[in-house]
Amino acid sequence: MLLSCSTKEKIQEDIIVEKETKVEVKDLFKDFLRHYEQFFTTNFNISGCPGAALVIVKDTTVVFKKGFGVKEINTRDSVDVNTVFRIASLSKGITAVLAGNLVDHDQLRWDQLIKESVTRFGLKDVAQADRLQINHVLSHTTGLYQYTHTKLIERGLPLERIIPRFRWKGVVAREGTEYEYQNAVFSVVEKVMENNTEKTFDELLKERLFVPAGMCNASSSYTEIIQNTNVALPHTFNHYAEAYKLVPIHKNYYNVAAAGGVNASISDMGEYLKVLLGLRSDIISKQALEAIYNPMICTSTEDVNVNYWDGVTDSFYGKGYRIIEYRGRTLIYHSGNVNQYKSELLVDREHGIAVCALFNAPNSVSPVVIPAFLNYYDFYRDLANK
Repeated sequence: MLLSCSTKEKIQEDIIVEKETKVEVKDLFKDFLRHYEQFFTTNFNISGCPGAALVIVKDTTVVFKKGFGVKEINTRDSVDVNTVFRIASLSKGITAVLAGNLVDHDQLRWDQLIKESVTRFGLKDVAQADRLQINHVLSHTTGLYQYTHTKLIERGLPLERIIPRFRWKGVVAREGTEYEYQNAVFSVVEKVMENNTEKTFDELLKERLFVPAGMCNASSSYTEIIQNTNVALPHTFNHYAEAYKLVPIHKNYYNVAAAGGVNASISDMGEYLKVLLGLRSDIISKQALEAIYNPMICTSTEDVNVNYWDGVTDSFYGKGYRIIEYRGRTLIYHSGNVNQYKSELLVDREHGIAVCALFNAPNSVSPVVIPAFLNYYDFYRDLANK
């Protein structure tokens, strides 16, 4: 069929308008990145925090990656994109992804009983100990009171010595019914993985996640971070002197690595965000990711930071991640705090965007870095849709 001249002209006009629209949307996204970087930089400088790093992934690409400040106060040793931080409780999500990988390879089941693999585990309530599953451990719904055996973690006891001591602990709820955040019992999953595969937790992390994902600086031990020459050292803030002070990297929580012992650079976290966005089916299947992101327990009435964000209507905990209902869409989130390090991570699967920020000291920026990101992104997204 022949087209009239007028029809051809109309098609050409449509093509021009479409190109202009695409350019405009692309420019708006660049504006978003520029303005968010300005926000982060300004507030980071005001906070006085020694060092930080930030990465943003959109669709399949790392679109922003940068280090800020210094590794150690009163030096000029700048944080770069390969500088290693402790990522604290972001380790829990790492552990959940590793569990998903093992599920994909039929080496673990989400409903696997803990005692099926770790026979020395027990509780005062023997029946409840017999019923506890991987699901309950990864979702903080074991029924134990919050932070059970934290003192043993901070005393430096290895996990092998902590596990038998659960037999003396009572419960506050039946498994699967209440949310009580944990570190020690969360890390029992390490021993399940090790017994199921006959490999150490550290070996599994490297073989199944760090190496294939290209997380070249990631590790899960005190020895590895101490031996690394490119590390953001931790600092505490003295409120009386209104100044930061260098403190040592301590061994605490490397004894429960699954809960808080992973080290990584912001470059590593950029590659990890791609995994969380579902771009690495060679590492974890879509089905396993969906299981991790499936809400296991409601946390909307809990005293957790996400419940105070503007736009949040409900919050839940899945496996190693918080699940947030935010302005009509579902977000994946977690934060971390150990040895003065702070970490923040968010994944918006609906829009194919994810962000992670790491800090080597407590500061005023970390609590707002994710809510501000969402506000900036939604503002520019709304402009693009007009």
